[in-house]
Amino acid sequence: MLKKMRTFYSLLPVFLPLLLLWPFSVQPSFPPVADNMVLIKGGAFLMGDAKGEDDEKPVHQVTVSDFYLSKYEVTVADFKAFVEATGYKTVAEQVGQSYVWLGNNWEFRNGVHWRHDSKGNILHSGDYQHPVIHVSWDDAMAYCAWLSRTTGQTYRLPTEAEWEYAAGNGPKHTRFSWGPKPPGKKKVGNLADRAALSVISDTEVFPKYDDGYAYTAPVGSFPPNKLGLYDMTGNVWEWCHDWYSEDYYGQSPAVDPTGPASGDKRVWRGGSWLNAEFASRITFRSYGVPDEVNFAFTGFRVARSRK
Repeated sequence: MLKKMRTFYSLLPVFLPLLLLWPFSVQPSFPPVADNMVLIKGGAFLMGDAKGEDDEKPVHQVTVSDFYLSKYEVTVADFKAFVEATGYKTVAEQVGQSYVWLGNNWEFRNGVHWRHDSKGNILHSGDYQHPVIHVSWDDAMAYCAWLSRTTGQTYRLPTEAEWEYAAGNGPKHTRFSWGPKPPGKKKVGNLADRAALSVISDTEVFPKYDDGYAYTAPVGSFPPNKLGLYDMTGNVWEWCHDWYSEDYYGQSPAVDPTGPASGDKRVWRGGSWLNAEFASRITFRSYGVPDEVNFAFTGFRVARSRK
């Protein structure tokens, strides 16, 4: 026993400094989203589409500064970490219902919120890498605020101009995130396709395309665009920072536009599993009311300015 005690004390000078340093050597554990940010080098591009809807015109030159954008859409697992850390209640949880898709129409269903899929079924843990849906713009902003507090860096939603620039591969401004043409047989994204015909009646689809997912797909299931971003076209619509205005393009600043000063709807971009060619274009603009219960095809990704 005495010999063992002598051995213990003889080793203290070796291990004591390590024990004292140990708490300071542990790296902080940040949410996965913070480790999946892609630096988007800024530049000039022609925003809009002369052949698109009226609100995509006029085509105008915009310059965006360098910024970071999350590689993936925010997942159910990401959002779960936020809810568990803060006790946050989404708009859908407060209202007690959200929209689900029934094949040919939307229905408000009681008890549906961010833990549910597009049909209103509760998600299993194995599906938590799908993008979070049933979230409002206000919910997305609350997530950004928490992520900012947790990491010490300022996270936000991308501006509409940043989103279009990143989705279109920078100055190339491709029609879709994967390139200029509709998909052939190669799987490029989660779109309204042959698989979707089983759950979508009487709607336009990419007729010769089958991505294998009728509803949402796990993030990163398809190849990224040239900037390393996944699911910029399809899967879920994504909330942007900007207020929506149909005629904003006619008065947009040329450098780092952030949208109108006020409004009653916020911008969605990117299309979803429910959308075919026209609405899947990177220039197509849609919108939703920021503080209302949202649909089963809308999520978000986060951005961060480069300091």
